[in-house]
Amino acid sequence: MAKEKELDGTLKDWESVFRQGLLTFWTFVALDAEWYDVASLKNRIKQLTNGTYDPADQTLYRQLRRHLDVGLVELRLESSPAGPPKKLYRLSERGRRVLEQFAYRNIQPFSQPEVQNVIERIQT
Repeated sequence: MAKEKELDGTLKDWESVFRQGLLTFWTFVALDAEWYDVASLKNRIKQLTNGTYDPADQTLYRQLRRHLDVGLVELRLESSPAGPPKKLYRLSERGRRVLEQFAYRNIQPFSQPEVQNVIERIQT
């Protein structure tokens, strides 16, 4: 039982680091096809990751500002019946090219037979 708890703790630590490192990837995947405000983007990221990643709003705001500053994300203001305009974000063409290259170089290798064998072992 103690070894199982230790294994679970190690797995949770690894997953935490893994998810944090991939926030930009999941954000870009979500913004590739749609305009999103931060709340909707957060929900889309949770959906894409099967609920395993729930980024803080403030983290998303900081990330979007950073990507907006370097031209990877576009901003559109949409009028709101009450209050200030709604900020909507979408991946820019430059951001789309970065996403495609990142996915090819870093995500595509997950389709290798050795990796698929590891994934399939847990399903049987």
